[in-house]
Amino acid sequence: MSERNQRLDDLLADKRPEIEAHWTSMREGEGSAHTQAATDAIDAEIQAFFDRLKALPEPATDALVLAEMKQLYDGLYEVMEAADDGLLETDERELLVPLFIDAAEVCGVDPDEYDGEPGGEYRDF
Repeated sequence: MSERNQRLDDLLADKRPEIEAHWTSMREGEGSAHTQAATDAIDAEIQAFFDRLKALPEPATDALVLAEMKQLYDGLYEVMEAADDGLLETDERELLVPLFIDAAEVCGVDPDEYDGEPGGEYRDF
């Protein structure tokens, strides 16, 4: 396994417990859109994003990484729409977006070249 791919695996593995703890706490609220099925769908989109990043050539171009970020955000929007949009709000943005930025940075994207958030133009939560 390449160093980049190991770093991506480590990054996601380090964040997973925090993400799961967040989903668990959100499911405790009555009427929450954060059902097990919805959060599983979000987790699947995140895993697919990391898998696609690991499949990119090394070094990857910014354009390739940003295309994967766009696909991630498109997939997350589909999940949100299916859950009537109550799924990804400020708390989730603060939890997940830094993970996505860190993953892009591991792939060679300099966040400073994108006002701190590569792919931000594709995100609407």
